[in-house]
Amino acid sequence: MRAVLGAAFLTLTLGLLERVVAFDMTRNDNLAVYWGQDSANSQQRLSYYCKDSTVDTFPLAFLYIFRGTGGEPVIDFANTCNQWDDSVYSGTALANCSFLAQDIKTCQAAGKIITLSLGGATGQVGFSSDSQAESFADQIWNLFLGGKSSIRPFGDAILDGIDLDIESGTAAHYAAFVSRIRSNAGLTGLTASTYAEARANATAHANSTSHHTTASKDKASKDKDSKPVADVTSASKYYYITSAPQCPYPDAYIGGALNAAHFDAVYVQFYNNYCGLDQPSDYNFDTWDNWAKTVSPNKEVKVYIGAPGSADAAGEGYVGVSTLANYVSDAQENWSSFGGVMLWDADTAYTNGRFDKGIKTAMVTSGAKFAPKQAHRNETTHTTTSKNEEDDSSEPVEKPRAKSRFFRL
Repeated sequence: MRAVLGAAFLTLTLGLLERVVAFDMTRNDNLAVYWGQDSANSQQRLSYYCKDSTVDTFPLAFLYIFRGTGGEPVIDFANTCNQWDDSVYSGTALANCSFLAQDIKTCQAAGKIITLSLGGATGQVGFSSDSQAESFADQIWNLFLGGKSSIRPFGDAILDGIDLDIESGTAAHYAAFVSRIRSNAGLTGLTASTYAEARANATAHANSTSHHTTASKDKASKDKDSKPVADVTSASKYYYITSAPQCPYPDAYIGGALNAAHFDAVYVQFYNNYCGLDQPSDYNFDTWDNWAKTVSPNKEVKVYIGAPGSADAAGEGYVGVSTLANYVSDAQENWSSFGGVMLWDADTAYTNGRFDKGIKTAMVTSGAKFAPKQAHRNETTHTTTSKNEEDDSSEPVEKPRAKSRFFRL
């Protein structure tokens, strides 16, 4: 019994000591993996993929109809939550996926960011004017981000941003949409790094002020009683805006917005195109690096190499981990805009021998070589789960199955 209790105590202690590292967009080894479309017919709940430190960002795919029944958008996450198998809000086709709130918060607590991807290969999207785009931005802000609404599809969970995977409709007015989201978030004029710096400075100033006040009141007891005050900016957060353009430059649908609005990262789809990873002579990361440095309004924007998670995840463009790792190390060495890898999608990458983990390990290793000042990653960081939770999440989700209607092409 004593040995069992000792082992249990050691396990608990190690769990408490695990270090959760906050997401950092400035790194060159981030991994973004789309979740939601059950591409390998074995998709698990979102939290299942957050049990280790492999993935840094999960764009939830997709919100695929901008203006559905009752004027509300429509979301579909295949076998996990959709308008056919789950309840919808009255008078709309908007699924109530509030049971995913805990999944989202669990992943966020593990240092990951969770965003909502708009569009997809068969999305019914687009705007007729800037004012319509801004109104839709307000609607998205209130439904999924930092606003308030009588309906919240993810319950009390607050997402970390928006991804635009626009592959249909009209190309106009997306810059107005992006700018309105950033305005609602109070981020106009700020980048991810300047926001983080401002938060750190505000916290340091508040702590210094608190320390000075405490010392003045009771010098003798300052060491015993003074405590840092809470971060004065904790009521707000940084909301990330990303996009997933096709590799041919400029992108036909989102290219104009990329040139006019602030994006934090682009997940360039180097597959299903002539400039894909399987076509090295036409591979054009250098073009996107030049865009990032000379055209993008955000000169800190990061460019990701978008790749399929398996041979079945795309029509063409799939390469193995070792080949993709060579592309990654080349980008880390030669292009400062490089931010990491994007995979389509979690289901296919996971069932393909943990393709996600393979490329993340290679990326972290080479990233440390080419950016030695970059903070060392704790590759063993895990979310703390009980044995029962691990056992439960390892089983397939028992829900009526809705085949992916939005397979990414």
